[in-house]
Amino acid sequence: MYNVTMNNHIANEQVGIELLYRQKPIHDIAFAQDVVNEFNNSATDLELEKISTDSLISKEFNIPQHYKELDVEEYVKRLVPNAEDQTDKLVYLNRVEMELGLYKARNLYPILQLLIYIIDTMRKNNLVWGIGRGSSVASYVLYLIGVHKVDSVKYNLDIKEFLK
Repeated sequence: MYNVTMNNHIANEQVGIELLYRQKPIHDIAFAQDVVNEFNNSATDLELEKISTDSLISKEFNIPQHYKELDVEEYVKRLVPNAEDQTDKLVYLNRVEMELGLYKARNLYPILQLLIYIIDTMRKNNLVWGIGRGSSVASYVLYLIGVHKVDSVKYNLDIKEFLK
């Protein structure tokens, strides 16, 4: 049996060459896009069938269906704490609206659903995680979900530092 070593389950050019040399099938292997493009550019001249890896790389997370169907906006908005001062509450709600708009524009809601699932699972199993690292602490939405413990509104951290 031939074993292919790949990083992140994506084959590189050397793996493809080895498979072709050993006359192994390559159509069910997920290759990096640049490898696919290079192969397909030559495939017609060499009378080979072009390859496509779009269907081989899943963009779906293996999480319970409940989390895949979770309304991220509703979930996060429910987490905004009640402030005694109405102005403070409005500041937090505006920040949440703005951040959710940025996440939505970048199609990152599935990532938020995954993070909610991970945090729920960690809490359920009494696992401990860190206070927060790097630019992620600039996201108030991630703070509300529980990814980190740094209130980015309180410390006036710019979300754009995280979503560069």
